[in-house]
Parts: sequence; structure tokens; C-alpha cells
Amino acid sequence: MLISPIWGGKLIVPSNDLSLAPDLIIDGVLESPLTRFFAQNVKKGNSVIDVGANIGYFSVFLGHLVGSQGKVYSFEANKYMYEFLLDNLSINYLHDRCETFNLAVYSEETYIPFYVSKKYMGNSSIHSHSSEYKRHYKDDIGKIEIATIVLDEFFQLHQKIDYLKIDIEGGEYNAFLGMKHLIENNVIETVIFELNKGMLQNDWDPFTDLILQLEKEGKRFYGLSNEGNLIDIEIKELFEREGYPYVIMQ
Repeated sequence: MLISPIWGGKLIVPSNDLSLAPDLIIDGVLESPLTRFFAQNVKKGNSVIDVGANIGYFSVFLGHLVGSQGKVYSFEANKYMYEFLLDNLSINYLHDRCETFNLAVYSEETYIPFYVSKKYMGNSSIHSHSSEYKRHYKDDIGKIEIATIVLDEFFQLHQKIDYLKIDIEGGEYNAFLGMKHLIENNVIETVIFELNKGMLQNDWDPFTDLILQLEKEGKRFYGLSNEGNLIDIEIKELFEREGYPYVIMQ
């Protein structure tokens, strides 16, 4: 199905997806606060990493924002969604500034199981879906094996990445381990990630410990208002909620 997002451009979305497609088809926008944040802050010439690019909603939007002098690096583990990502970059003429990778961002280069959600396609994960998930979603889950990539190694020659957005349904802890040096050396200026205890599962405690350690080392954390503006937050309060969609780390 072809749609026109509210910010312009074109997107092909799988009409049988029950996660992202309904909001895109009805409203023409996903994650409005984050969309507004990017619109207000990303500049021409910026370099941006999109981890968990899905069909390319943010990759296409960011490609328009950074312009021909900028760069967008898009990582999507789900092969089916990756094909939509490629098509969406093509119909928006953005391949001159976007590089794509059908790989899972992880803590080491290897092959890992990947659990593919066939109905709620945005919910695919490196973790087997929990009984709580299955209680809420009548889904059809398949299991495949995928290759991984380590961002510290891939971007080791880069001196500056302006933004990194990561939304990989519970894979965030392992991804953070694989970009430890990029974070500690301040190569990445701003990281936007999701906290989701249900999807992180056994990685929740080590991930929250890692976030607290980064706070001790000087990183600052913010939330987003509905208008896309930074708001002060206490990271421990977010842990108590067991979930928050837009954590900004700078």
C-alpha cells in the first residue's frame, strides 16, 4: 500500500502488518514526538544511524532532513521489512545518502536466532516472545538465524555521528555493548532509545545498570514532550515505569 506521510515523501507499507501500518495509514505519522524532535533538530549535512529501520519511515524522513551532503546508515534485521526499506529509499530517490544493512546490531559479530512476528511485524526480536506478549497479541512467530554487526567496529574511523536512533524490541542492551567505545568517546552526540522491560526480558537489569553507569560517567538523559521538545527526567523514575518510548541520551 502506498501512503503519503504528513511530512511529505512516499512510503510503501505492508497492508497486512498490524503494528506500524494502521497508524501510518490513518494518521500519516509514527511516533509523533520523535518525528517532531528530528524535524526540529536534524540539519543538512548531519550523519545519522537508524537501528531497527523497519520499512524505513525514519530513514526516509532523515534522508530528506540531512540532504545530499548528509548520511543515513540504516540497519534492519528482518529481511521482509528490509525489502520495504530498500523500495522506500528508492521511490524517494535517497540512495545517494543512505546506506542499508540487512544485519542485527549486536555485541559481537556472529549468527543469532531471530524471532519474526508475522502479524505485528514491528515486534520481531532477538528474544523469544514471552507468555505475557502472547497473552496480548494473537501472533504468528517464526524463527530464523541472522547475521550481526558491531557498531564500534563498523564506525571505528568515524569522528562524529550526530544522532543514533535505536528501536529493536529488546535488543538494545546487546547493541549498547557493541557501541561502548562510540558512546564513551562521545563519537555519537545524541542517542534515542526505547525502554521496554517486557521485550528486554532478562536483559532489563543489566541494561538499566549500564544506563546508570553511563549517567555516573556524565551522560544526561531526557524525555520528549508531545511537541518534540526535551524534558528533564529522572532515569530511575523511568525504570520504575518499566517502559518509556523516547529516552534521549546526550
